[in-house]
Amino acid sequence: MANLKDVEKVGRQALLATLGGYAKGWEYLSDKVTLTIDDANKVVNELIENGEKVESELKAKVKSNNLLDEKIASLKAKLGVDTSAEERLAELEAKVDALTDALNKIVDARLAALTEQANSAEAKAEPTATTPAKAVAKKAPAKKAPTAKTAAAKKAPARTTTTKSKAKPAE
Repeated sequence: MANLKDVEKVGRQALLATLGGYAKGWEYLSDKVTLTIDDANKVVNELIENGEKVESELKAKVKSNNLLDEKIASLKAKLGVDTSAEERLAELEAKVDALTDALNKIVDARLAALTEQANSAEAKAEPTATTPAKAVAKKAPAKKAPTAKTAAAKKAPARTTTTKSKAKPAE
């Protein structure tokens, strides 16, 4: 029986050694996994920080590009580059028409003022009962100032439209 107890003791020691080796391996592997996870977390955090920096730089560039695009668009609008020639011509024609109307009003007002002055001067110059009628000289009628429409028509050349016909090439 002594032999059996020795074999049992050796078997038990072999089992305990196996369990100890398994525990030691588990401990070693769990430490390595923990270190790997920590390193991976550090790398991920560094990547996140770098991504945030790149994002802020890109936002700044996009914002500056948007400001540049807005400035270019406003300059184009001021210079009339973004509108077609037909639109620009129509806009200028509308401005000319508005100025012509304003000029007509001014001419009409001036003509009315001159007419009123002439009428008041004639009223003052009418003969009274004490002066002889022959002594009072008649004034020649004042020339009428041209109306605004005729003045504008004389100043502004008439619009003419010309059509270009395609000449057939000589054969």
